[in-house]
Amino acid sequence: MNVIISANNLTKIYGEKETSVTALDNININFNEMQFTAIMGPSGSGKSTLLHCLAGLDRPSSGQIYLKDSDISKLNDKQLTKIRRDSFGFVFQAFNLIPTLTAEENITLPASIAGKKPDMEWVKKVVDTVDISDRLTHRPNELSGGQQQRVAAARAMATKPEVIFADEPSGNLDSKSSKELLVFMKSVVEELNQTIIMVTHDPYAASFANRVVMLKDGKIASDLEEPTQEEIISEVTALSDI
Repeated sequence: MNVIISANNLTKIYGEKETSVTALDNININFNEMQFTAIMGPSGSGKSTLLHCLAGLDRPSSGQIYLKDSDISKLNDKQLTKIRRDSFGFVFQAFNLIPTLTAEENITLPASIAGKKPDMEWVKKVVDTVDISDRLTHRPNELSGGQQQRVAAARAMATKPEVIFADEPSGNLDSKSSKELLVFMKSVVEELNQTIIMVTHDPYAASFANRVVMLKDGKIASDLEEPTQEEIISEVTALSDI
């Protein structure tokens, strides 16, 4: 597998001098193409900060972040905005759909903003995978929470991003909708060859990933390949007890 995004000696410090907090402490990690990775850890472990730095939403204090061979930590704001638009897709806990647009218009919005014509063949493939083809003319308020999040996930993929970043994507969903979304995300990786990096606190959600990275106090505590839900729970428990 090829490495698509990596962090070298990644450090993020918030605040100054006595009041400073080290959110990420010299992290080195690679993420592979066509893999579904979950990032977990106790509250304050740095998992969201890591996701935000990798995605170009937050700048590291030191260290490098590479998207393939490009060091994106050196880019200016305008260049970063272009990378986020062209190379990354985002799914957040809040669905962030535009209420006045239909599901289909929401899905194709990123391409429209970028001044590009959406690849409708790809969009159809995504919509079929998300299983919302019968809801495309509906506005967000006419959709269930699970359907809205699947529309948000389809929007994240509509531009064929190199990496999809998901921050607690199932956090606002009931257990049935949550499972549907996670099954879909797994299928996106396996069938559409997408790459997903997801932050979650939920061992059930993490069990859908191929790999689970655990953080503790801004450092990588463990790195599990194809773990079961039980293995994830025991690792989470062990980290909480340290």
